Amino acid sequence: MATTKKIFSFMLVIMFLLSCTSAKLYTVGGDYGWTVKDDTWAEHRQFHVGDSLVFEYDQNVNDLAQVSNALEYDSCDASSPKVVYNTGYDVVTFKEPGHHYFITSNHIQCVNGLKLDVLVVHDTSSRPIPSSPPPPSKNHEPSRPVPPSPPPSKDHEPSRPVPPSPPPSKNHEPSRPVPPPPPSKIGRIYKVGDSKGWRVYNSYYYYKWSKNKQFRVGDTLYFEYNKDLSDVREISDDLEFRSCESNSTVAVYKTGHDLVKLTKPGVHYFVSLKTGLCQAGIKLRVTVQPSTEDVTLPDVPKKLSPINRCNRWRWWLCIIRPHH
Repeated sequence: MATTKKIFSFMLVIMFLLSCTSAKLYTVGGDYGWTVKDDTWAEHRQFHVGDSLVFEYDQNVNDLAQVSNALEYDSCDASSPKVVYNTGYDVVTFKEPGHHYFITSNHIQCVNGLKLDVLVVHDTSSRPIPSSPPPPSKNHEPSRPVPPSPPPSKDHEPSRPVPPSPPPSKNHEPSRPVPPPPPSKIGRIYKVGDSKGWRVYNSYYYYKWSKNKQFRVGDTLYFEYNKDLSDVREISDDLEFRSCESNSTVAVYKTGHDLVKLTKPGVHYFVSLKTGLCQAGIKLRVTVQPSTEDVTLPDVPKKLSPINRCNRWRWWLCIIRPHH
C-alpha cells in the first residue's frame, strides 16, 4: 500500500512539472529547413524566452552565424559574429528578450535571403501578478484636499461630467513590444565593377560602370575584393575624393564581401585607402535618386475647352459678348 502511494505521488510530481513547462521547440523553415525557399516562416509566430529554434542544413554548403545588430544583419556581415554553429543540426535557446539576428556566412546565400530576424518577448506566464497596490511613501505626507467643484454658471447649466478613465486590465500584464514594420520594398543589388569587382586600377573604369546606371534610395552596392589587399571607405567630401584623403570618413568596410545600402539621396563617394590604391584608381562616385515610392508627380491642371474656360472664369463676358 505504501509503495502504491509513493508511485502515485511521483506521477503527480511529473505531471505537475510537465504542465509548468511552456517552452516550445521550432524547426526553422519547417520541412524546407534552413534554406532560402521559405522566407516568411517566422512572420506569424510569436517567440518567448525559453523557446528554442532548430536549424537543419547541409554543413558543406552553409552554417549559422548569430550577429549582434540590424546593420550586420542587413549587410550580411559575418566578420564578427556573436556565435557560429556548423553542425548541420543546431539548437538555439532564447535566454533574453529582444531581436535575435541569424545569417549564414555563405555571403551569396545570405544576399539571396538566407537570414532570419526573430523578435523574442518575455514569457508572461512565469511573471508574478501584483496583488496589492504599492505602499505609501515613507514621508507620510497627507493627501492634498480635493478642491471644491466650481459654482454653477448664471444660466444654471449643469457642468459636463468627466468621463472616467478606462479600468486597468485584469491580468496587469505590460503591453508586448511591437516589432518594426518590414521594409516596403527591396531595392536592387549592384555588384561594383561587375565581374572584375573592386580591384581595377583605373578610376575611369568605375566612372563608366556607374555612368549609365540609375541608383535609388534602397538599392545596395556589393563590393567584392581581397580583404588582405584592399578595403572600402565611404567619405562625404568631393575634394577629399579627388585627393584620396580620409578626413570625412562615413563608414569603413573590410570583409571582402561588403554590402552597402544606399539610404539617402545625393552623391556618395567610395575609395580604397590601402597604400596607394585610391591614387591607382580604385574609387567610385555614385549619384543616388529618391526611391520610386518617394517620387510624386505634380498636379497638372487639365486643359479646358473654350466653352469650359468661358463658363469657369469669364461667364459674364460670354453673356455680353456680341454674336456675329
